[in-house]
Amino acid sequence: MFTTLKTEITDAVKDAKKNSALNAKKTYTIVHDAVAKAAKDLKGGAKDVRKLSSESVSSAVKALEDAGGATRDTVSAAVSGTVDGIRHAPTELLSAARKDIANTKDKIVSEEEKLATSLRESFEGAKDAAKDFSGDIRDEITDSVADAKLEMTELLGLTRDAVKDAVKKAIENGAEVDENVRKITRDATTKAMGGIKFTAERAREVSNTVLSAAVEASEEAGEYVSETAHAAADGVHDGLGDVITRTRDSIAKSRKEVRDYTTGELKQIEKDLHSAGDVFVDTLHRVADRSGKVAKGVLDEIAEDARKAGSSLREMASKAASAAGDRLKDLGEDTLEVGKKAAHSVVDEASELGSRMVSVARGAAVGMWEGARKAYADDDEKEEK
Repeated sequence: MFTTLKTEITDAVKDAKKNSALNAKKTYTIVHDAVAKAAKDLKGGAKDVRKLSSESVSSAVKALEDAGGATRDTVSAAVSGTVDGIRHAPTELLSAARKDIANTKDKIVSEEEKLATSLRESFEGAKDAAKDFSGDIRDEITDSVADAKLEMTELLGLTRDAVKDAVKKAIENGAEVDENVRKITRDATTKAMGGIKFTAERAREVSNTVLSAAVEASEEAGEYVSETAHAAADGVHDGLGDVITRTRDSIAKSRKEVRDYTTGELKQIEKDLHSAGDVFVDTLHRVADRSGKVAKGVLDEIAEDARKAGSSLREMASKAASAAGDRLKDLGEDTLEVGKKAAHSVVDEASELGSRMVSVARGAAVGMWEGARKAYADDDEKEEK
């Protein structure tokens, strides 16, 4: 199987080079499709997943080097294509379980644990492949693995520890602490919310996790407590705003294209969006109550200002709720109902991700979401237009 995978990737890269089509998007597609096909035949569990990941990344990067196309974007695309290809099948199963079997929480948790385990082994396999190279290529593979992990911190159960570790490192660095903390908490909130469907329950859980982790980090460090509390509150606020905006855009898009939302989902989203401002204020007060004197004063003040003046989240959420209401009218519906999520297992990989979050926030490195992934995502958007 691995020999076939190597041949398939190598030949496809050669063909792409021959046709002057070897770019990040094409690399991602080649690797993703080859790995997704190979993953269906895996029978040895996590061990085989690790081997498949290592073989895929190694074969792809060697083929890119031979073709003279090994760049930051294509190497990152090879890592991303490998990880996404491996998670393709279990992700489809997980999605089906969530939609079709409402009362099988235990099964969903089990599937998520299996997916998380597969992803961890995939990451380790990709890191194993880095040992076959040296210099910039080795560094690119290692950094790309860390970036891919950052995209999946919530699934891996790493959000709290990763944020805490990243904020501590930002404080230790001492430069532009408030701006770095704001970026770290904004990115963490957006990624941990996942997908593009806003829920009040998830917003409450994620905002509490991210905000409390940041404040705890500063209090344990004994420095920049006030600055961190202010910046983390801003970051969480902006992250929730990003998710609300994405939800609105997704709903608006669904009116023109396929039916991405069920009436039940739209009803619940509309209801949850109306509570977004209250969720933010409530989270600030809750974290303040568990914090020391300095952070408590900052968070309570921000919460009161948001409550009295009206959080900008309320305005964004109101527009998104209106979009959901309009979509419901299109479907002939106008009432509201629920949804839930499962928890994730926690592992000790926070230090690696914390360091990477700080590097990205400081501009010392380009995260995958700004690199190869953006490159082929932009290509897709251009083709659609």
